[in-house]
Amino acid sequence: MKTYVFILIILSSCFNGPVESEKKQVLEILWSKTTNIVDVPNVQPLVIKNSQIVYAGEVELVSLDANEGSELWRTNIDGSRNLESTILLYDKSSGRIASNHYEEFKVWGASTGEVIYTLTNEDGILAFRRGRNTLVNNGYGFVGDTLDAYVINTDGSIRFKLSADFGTLAVGYGDFKFFLAQAKTIHGALTLGKIRAFDSQAGDSLWIYETDKGGFGISSPILENGVLYAGTTGNSPENTFVALDAETGTLIWEYFNSEILTRSFVLGPKDLYVNTGGKLIALNKENGQNLWAFEWNSSAGLIKPVYLNGYIYHSDHNRLFVVDAETGELVHEESSPGGFIWHVAASSDKIFVQTSNQLIAYQPWHLRED
Repeated sequence: MKTYVFILIILSSCFNGPVESEKKQVLEILWSKTTNIVDVPNVQPLVIKNSQIVYAGEVELVSLDANEGSELWRTNIDGSRNLESTILLYDKSSGRIASNHYEEFKVWGASTGEVIYTLTNEDGILAFRRGRNTLVNNGYGFVGDTLDAYVINTDGSIRFKLSADFGTLAVGYGDFKFFLAQAKTIHGALTLGKIRAFDSQAGDSLWIYETDKGGFGISSPILENGVLYAGTTGNSPENTFVALDAETGTLIWEYFNSEILTRSFVLGPKDLYVNTGGKLIALNKENGQNLWAFEWNSSAGLIKPVYLNGYIYHSDHNRLFVVDAETGELVHEESSPGGFIWHVAASSDKIFVQTSNQLIAYQPWHLRED
């Protein structure tokens, strides 16, 4: 009898496939939208209130319902070209989306896509096409010709303009302070970096932090709970990631080595996660301790990582990685369903992946059914 039961179990396994624990888990696709990308979509999709997602890459800026993938609106950029920018900003107080486009600065209504205003050189504005811009209190801050920066009011009037001695590629904001992230290459083996803080209302200089371990600007500084986080990249023998007291510019901690090269980073509850282009590095937010590194053996991942509920979502442009934020363990790898992966974004209950021909909404790993 025992032999007979054992044979039945084997036959059942052969005909019914592997047991549940051995099945390959996948991220469930909730919806997908075919896109018509005409140029590199440099802008990470913007998620608004968990219910709306706005993406670039077509000759129009497009908004979708984040829950269903249905189209809400399309809005004109300039009639012939993709949005040439690095970031879309959402101002929830005014319900507006803002971005530069080449040398212009444009503002749209988030609910309709209506163009509110466009600022050009005739208005005293000259935006930098690769500038990493920011919201400020009742307005916007953005990079000018790299040797200057602007803060403008919500209505488009200029609050103040700053001139800089170092090139500025990124700006940041928090606690009524406007930050310039700057870099200057002295020669092939040395890049200097500066972070300058200004009063975001009056434009008064508050403090300057300087380093010879690379330049700031590839990613915007981020302020959280009175601490400003920023990382460098450049030609110096070592590069650094720093935590500064946002009131004084005093160094709280520094993590530096020859590999860190901050392409982008994201904050989690306890730690922060730096994309170096070839690996993810986890640093403790309180002391800068290096906790783990996740490395992939393929093309450079220049995508900004996303943190959601205990996991980091990142890509080498061909695969979506799901990494345990606590341990650095790769818990899942999802191949692109077709096309080059350009961006990853998240709402509270969805992961969005923008490829060369689709925008896909996945169920995130923490909500999967085991």
